[in-house]
Amino acid sequence: MEDFLLLEMPVFQPHYKKWKKYGYTNSTEKVNLKDTLEESTGGYCMYCYTRVRVDEKLYANLEHAIEKSNSDKLIECVPNIGLSCPVCNQTFKRIGEKKRKIPKNDIIQYEESSKCSTNCRKQCTVPCKALRSLQKKYSSLIDAEIVLQPMGIQGKDSNEKLILQYNVMNMEFEPAKDSHTYSDSELRFIEAHIKRFRLNDPQYRTQQLFDFVKNVIDNNGNLPKYEYNNLIVKLFCEKLANKSSEEIFKICKNIFIITFAKM
Repeated sequence: MEDFLLLEMPVFQPHYKKWKKYGYTNSTEKVNLKDTLEESTGGYCMYCYTRVRVDEKLYANLEHAIEKSNSDKLIECVPNIGLSCPVCNQTFKRIGEKKRKIPKNDIIQYEESSKCSTNCRKQCTVPCKALRSLQKKYSSLIDAEIVLQPMGIQGKDSNEKLILQYNVMNMEFEPAKDSHTYSDSELRFIEAHIKRFRLNDPQYRTQQLFDFVKNVIDNNGNLPKYEYNNLIVKLFCEKLANKSSEEIFKICKNIFIITFAKM
């Protein structure tokens, strides 16, 4: 399939500043953390890729990848905190949360191995070995097939990052199987993540790319100049950036004809 028809979703890599303090409970540190995470995503939810800043207002939550209820050390663990829309954080991510309670022995091991302290907090912005080990244990629990953000997670079999891609012709999210060699269990893991966040459900799936394609056709192949409400549109535009308006028009017309027939 042509390159511009498969959009690989990024693994979000925040760039923390050494001279800034980041945290969850302190108001100033919380603002710093939100700003940095928003910058790393371009202003989109890390799970459903919907824009979270509207009319200069940020509609987003700080989201603990491994739920903070498992350990007090996770509350202020910066690499364990991402940015998501309220629906992903407060609804979809919470499904099955009780099943994902990490066994006490694993938590004790994590707390003993982690060099962070709840009393004298160390400014950690890179996942330590203890956190990575806990992520692996967490991901093996029932109902924990979640591609945690930020920084993603490694597949157990392929040792590759578990990545989603957006199939433009099908207008659906799927595992990035065209550019990665995943095992069957890893493919099921990513598919479960997609199902959890309702990325392909009729009620929640984005129509932004389809609407964008129609706008491009109406504008004779010229790319619209506005902020996109879903990251997939931004990624698609980047793929088309070096093409002529005639090429863009032809591409979008073909996409519209095929996708419209499926709708």
